[in-house]
Amino acid sequence: MAENRKKFLLDENLGKLAKWLRMLGYDAAVYKSISIEKKISLCNKERRVFLTRSNKISKRKENFSRILIRTEKYDKQLLEMQDLIELEDVILFSRCLNCNSKLRKVQLEKIEGLVPENVRNNFSDFKICKKCGKIYWNGSHYDAMKSKLKNLLTT
Repeated sequence: MAENRKKFLLDENLGKLAKWLRMLGYDAAVYKSISIEKKISLCNKERRVFLTRSNKISKRKENFSRILIRTEKYDKQLLEMQDLIELEDVILFSRCLNCNSKLRKVQLEKIEGLVPENVRNNFSDFKICKKCGKIYWNGSHYDAMKSKLKNLLTT
């Protein structure tokens, strides 16, 4: 299941795709300002699939797993990857959209001063990223993103 899921390393220009892969619960790393050689090394070391929009990179001679993403819009890019990814409710929204770290459940008392009062009064399930501190809850954005993912990937 989740332990055997594909992991990705994305070119910097695929940041929006990385965010949507993270929504699906995929480990989708974006390393900025490192060489392509280092990225290839990381792909092999961490068993990642490299996602790129560069024809030049996709045709490199080195042995590493890669996919050339042909379209510009993230929703079309997700459709390009449809054979590699799946929608699993259990791990949806299990990663930080900003930094890719796994999210942890957190009690309201531990974050009380960090979320708006109306959120505290209307929601009870919270997750936090221990790396960057971002706090998540299942509000209207959550419902909209989940709906969009279901519409995209189940058609």
